[in-house]
Amino acid sequence: MSNDHTILIVDDAQDNRLLLSMLLEEKYTVIEVESGRACLDYVLENLPDLILLDVNMPGLTGYEVCVNLRKNKKTEGIPVIFVSALDSAEERLAGFEAGADDYITKPVDGEELLKKVEFRLQRVQEIVKAKSDASAAINVAMEAMTSSSELGQIIQFVKNVQQIDSKYEVGQAIIDIASSFSLKASALVVDSPPIVVGCAEDSIEAKLLSRFLDSPERVTNRGIRTVIRSENMALLVKNMPLDDDTRYGRLKDHLAVLEDIANGRLQTLNARDLIEKQKSKLLKKVVELAEKQIKLTSKKIHEHSEMVNKSMEQMLDELESMLFSLGLDDDQERKLIQLADRTSIKLNESNEDTKKLDSELGVILEALYDLLEKGN
Repeated sequence: MSNDHTILIVDDAQDNRLLLSMLLEEKYTVIEVESGRACLDYVLENLPDLILLDVNMPGLTGYEVCVNLRKNKKTEGIPVIFVSALDSAEERLAGFEAGADDYITKPVDGEELLKKVEFRLQRVQEIVKAKSDASAAINVAMEAMTSSSELGQIIQFVKNVQQIDSKYEVGQAIIDIASSFSLKASALVVDSPPIVVGCAEDSIEAKLLSRFLDSPERVTNRGIRTVIRSENMALLVKNMPLDDDTRYGRLKDHLAVLEDIANGRLQTLNARDLIEKQKSKLLKKVVELAEKQIKLTSKKIHEHSEMVNKSMEQMLDELESMLFSLGLDDDQERKLIQLADRTSIKLNESNEDTKKLDSELGVILEALYDLLEKGN
């Protein structure tokens, strides 16, 4: 690296600008401005090779400046490194969301600063070299082949996604096809709780995706990062090919179509889940009514059985007390007692049948409980 490269330092504090200049001026041409507005005015006429941007400044903040740079076709590819005293995960997330390429905390470590600046400038040089090395004829041929291959993958995705029965697998499918396009992506599927695919649940990517779920913008571009949002999913691509305008535009269109297809499948799965919940709710209501009726019937059976038993016992007691006063001979008295015994035996058998019926009602109730559990 040589001082052929120009570094633009944007910071409202003069001592901060002086420190950064001292660290860089031996190897690079350094330009200093003291506000975000001055930065945007400068890049209209002069394009620096890299911008070191303070976060907290009067007027436009560093985040706002970075967003403006990324929205401008002329400046969207300039590497931006935030320099800030704030080092929380939230601050870093905001920086990456705005479109920064890297983040350095104050007080600045000189060696770390030089390494990161050199790496970003080298990356830009590699992109420029890759552009200059490729011939137009080869590019046209490769473009046609790539487009054909990508179209085939999209058609296959449309076929496959209709067979998927899991919301997580829908998210994984779109991550997989993005990977086949050499894109690194992660996704957030709307659910309760949300389903994160391709990154950790507590990662910066997951937090960034959750912020964009309510964004009014369908597609949001932040340098090499692109977020595509639909009703049921947000997709983050972390390495869009800014060095190839044709491929960049084509892939962005592909991803929008793919997400629409995935969103349609997620809507179908949501409808299925809603129907299952309604079925389960209805089944639960049926089981509750059946349980109530079975218990009521069982209670009535027991009450009737007890009433019959008491009546029979009372009748036998009365019969026994009357035998002595009826003046019956021994044979008549024996026959009457035998009749009472047979009646008592039949009554006991009837009680056993009542118990069996009660048990069968219990089996029916258990079967309804099992049905309800399987339905859930």
